[in-house]
Amino acid sequence: MLIDPYSHPLIKERLPWKSGRFVMGVGLKPVKANEVFDTTTFYAEYLAQKAQRRKEKLERYYPRPVNLTTEEMHQAVETIKSFCPGLALSQDGEYRDEFDQLVSHLAEDVSLWKKENNREWLASIHLCAPNHWAAEDKIGKSFIDSHLPVPKIAPIAQIALKLFEQSVERGPQERMAWGVATDTILNHHPLAPFKGRSFNPNDPELYARVERQTIFPVTKDLLVFTIRTYFIDMAKLERSDRDQIVSCLHSMDEEVLRYKGLMHDREHQIKWLESY
Repeated sequence: MLIDPYSHPLIKERLPWKSGRFVMGVGLKPVKANEVFDTTTFYAEYLAQKAQRRKEKLERYYPRPVNLTTEEMHQAVETIKSFCPGLALSQDGEYRDEFDQLVSHLAEDVSLWKKENNREWLASIHLCAPNHWAAEDKIGKSFIDSHLPVPKIAPIAQIALKLFEQSVERGPQERMAWGVATDTILNHHPLAPFKGRSFNPNDPELYARVERQTIFPVTKDLLVFTIRTYFIDMAKLERSDRDQIVSCLHSMDEEVLRYKGLMHDREHQIKWLESY
């Protein structure tokens, strides 16, 4: 699942560490309609791992929607299809509904956020590449409640309702989120087998786990949010990028380090990044 960040058409101009500071913020930017979904790299591999997750336990990765009508789900499906014309959906397999069928044919994980009577919540989520969190723990919750473990989330959560208006006004948008990983495993569900995040200086493996996230409206009260995960081998980065990552690691405060699992390994990682 490793990509070359210098040649990937949707990543090469969007490397998230270029500022030299690690920032937790909205950071949404316009994105072209034909770039919302990515079928350029490892498309078949992402679909295969989704099939594995669905066989493992569908409810774990696609919990039942909350207060979402059949018509709203259909509207969302048709809107998503409009961003990926020509997408072929196989009719084999047992899909729970049309949303399950569609998202099972996309490399991205997809969620639906709904607004009603001045409140918003996660109405549906299809998440086969979770990054240390569980879909079944988030479904039905508001933006702030579903992001409580995330540091510095309060200012972002305060504009959650405003995001609906902005998305309708601005159309498709994207943001890049990232962190440091010691493996290239897509499925880090809390119940999945996991060897830990520890960095071994004697046998170093260090990757950037980059999430390309997009958001676009279905209606004024329903949004689509997508996540596509990429891995980048830090050992193959240019010196300037390694220096910028080191600067980002230095900029992380204790709260961010704890959330990212870097409390004990940051200095070892910095030393290794600076050593070659």
